[in-house]
Amino acid sequence: MIEIISHPGKPLVNHLREVALRCANIIRQENFGIEIDKQVLVDLAYIMGAVHDIGKATANFQTYIHSGGQQIVRPKHHALISAFVAQEIAYKLVKKSASSSIDKQLLPYFIFTSVKRHHGNILNFSDELEKIRSKEGDLKILTQNFYDAEVQAILDDLLEPIGISYQWAGFKRVMRNLDKVFDRFSDFSIDVIGEEFGELSDELKAQYFYLHQTFFSTLLLSDKTDVILGKQYSHSADFDFNAIESYRKKKGWNIPSDKEINNLKNKSYNEGINNLKHIFRKDQHLYSITLPTGLGKTITSLAIAMELNKMLADQKPKIIITIPFTSIIDQNYQVFEDIFKSPSSNILLKHHHLAEPKYKMDDDEVKNSSESKFLIETWQSEIVVTTFVQLLEGIFTNKKGKLLKFPNLINSIIILDEIQQIKFELWELIRTAFRVLAEKYNCYFILMSATQPLIFAPNKEIQEIIPNFQQYFKFFKRTKLINRTSQVISLADFSEKVVNYHHQNPKKDLLIILNTKAATLTCFKAVTENIPPEKANLYFLSTYITPYERKIIIEKIKNKNNDLPNIIISTQLIEAGVDISVNTVFRAMAPLDSIIQAAGRANRYWENPEPSHVFLYRIEELERATNMIYGSVLLNKTQNVLRDIDT
Repeated sequence: MIEIISHPGKPLVNHLREVALRCANIIRQENFGIEIDKQVLVDLAYIMGAVHDIGKATANFQTYIHSGGQQIVRPKHHALISAFVAQEIAYKLVKKSASSSIDKQLLPYFIFTSVKRHHGNILNFSDELEKIRSKEGDLKILTQNFYDAEVQAILDDLLEPIGISYQWAGFKRVMRNLDKVFDRFSDFSIDVIGEEFGELSDELKAQYFYLHQTFFSTLLLSDKTDVILGKQYSHSADFDFNAIESYRKKKGWNIPSDKEINNLKNKSYNEGINNLKHIFRKDQHLYSITLPTGLGKTITSLAIAMELNKMLADQKPKIIITIPFTSIIDQNYQVFEDIFKSPSSNILLKHHHLAEPKYKMDDDEVKNSSESKFLIETWQSEIVVTTFVQLLEGIFTNKKGKLLKFPNLINSIIILDEIQQIKFELWELIRTAFRVLAEKYNCYFILMSATQPLIFAPNKEIQEIIPNFQQYFKFFKRTKLINRTSQVISLADFSEKVVNYHHQNPKKDLLIILNTKAATLTCFKAVTENIPPEKANLYFLSTYITPYERKIIIEKIKNKNNDLPNIIISTQLIEAGVDISVNTVFRAMAPLDSIIQAAGRANRYWENPEPSHVFLYRIEELERATNMIYGSVLLNKTQNVLRDIDT
């Protein structure tokens, strides 16, 4: 008698059991705020895992896998027929539950599409319906091709723990009338998706969307974990809550300093920690940290997140630190590594598309490439340092590879550093998604910036952690804006002004920020043609050059080893958190928050008693591109504000 296997050497029943238990355990450990019985969700997840590969118990598939892929008898696909099985059992479960009418209709279809698509990407339901109808012939063949007795034995074995019995013969009877099955899908598409679901509020729709994503990503993660890792790994670990204080003591940052900016850093750090203890409520999920550039938000935010983690000890939330640019990630990650003394990857993990795919264990063992890639992409760590892109792709996506991290996103503390980098046009989408993830999926968000955008209503939706943060801004008088936007000038004229300014101020460090890579390169060429290398250290920064080279350049700028001035010509990538300081900034027209961020690179540490100048220009060649990059809404509002500022 043939052994029914899921993968070479692995009995199908064992794989299904492992995946079912993992699915149920993931859902059981999450803290949901949705109004559906938690046990119903756990049992649905278990069913999903228990039958997600039941379609492999056909003669066609077993011939294929036992032959090592050499013998192919079509059809051999398994996900679609498995999805129908999962849906039928899910119907049976929710029918006897106390779920609402729409939940009883939606939940079995969530299980269906999760199983159907566990080897692909989620489609719109109407597209899915068309694809299902095209497989009518395959479904008829596959239904007759099962090892019936073995399937019934698997169902009896795996469904018994959740108190459900299901007769395989009953499923085969259902599948004999495929027209009726397809009609039920059509009715669901028209009556439920088209009418009932369409009448729900946007936030309730988002709640169901993320419930579907939860099921789908849970199955993806559980299935791949069993295949790639088996039972050999658990990432759970504890980080040292005293690590930051030890680091600050080593640096001498915990005691009074003769530098006033260091005293301000220490004051804002302590005020943030202490105020969090007073304002924190478990039902308050949205927080902000608003501080001027150069006041140590990176370390302060990590300390606050760790304090929040301590307050939520019963939930054991991860800390996810998101940053807009990879160059800043590398800079900040080095600080975190120093704080935690080169920890293993299950304590501190870096994830972006250019990061080295190595997952280091406690004993310095490095997992093999496939295991490392999987552990990194699924955020198997207590503290994850990643990009906005990785976070938002995990929240807004239909792609299975991007969704693998979603179960580890639920019930986490998420810091968005330099939140002003989120485009205005995305604010409403972000607002809806973050509110649902906060209130229903137990995420805590910390939005951090020197120029805090009004995505959420202050003191109503979101709580500021730094009390009286305005005092820190009033204290600083580091820069003065020189507005030159009343007229539009050419890029050539702008470049000439930069060169003339250098000739008149040959010892000053300059930063020139333009809005496109092409304009930045053109300006750099014009400047280098008129300023010889023996007169200045000339640097070009944009994504035209590799992240590795950018990192080297930034280090050279920060650690200047000669008496020549630095002249840095860069795109906007230098604005968000790059730790450099210059005497003067030239900035192409941009929204106000970008202008302020650019100014944050001037006189950053009070090197100069007099305010540094920040020159603002409108450049003819950039007018159209600037509108496309930033959008007209914020640009128009900025121009209205600038009209009141003298040139």
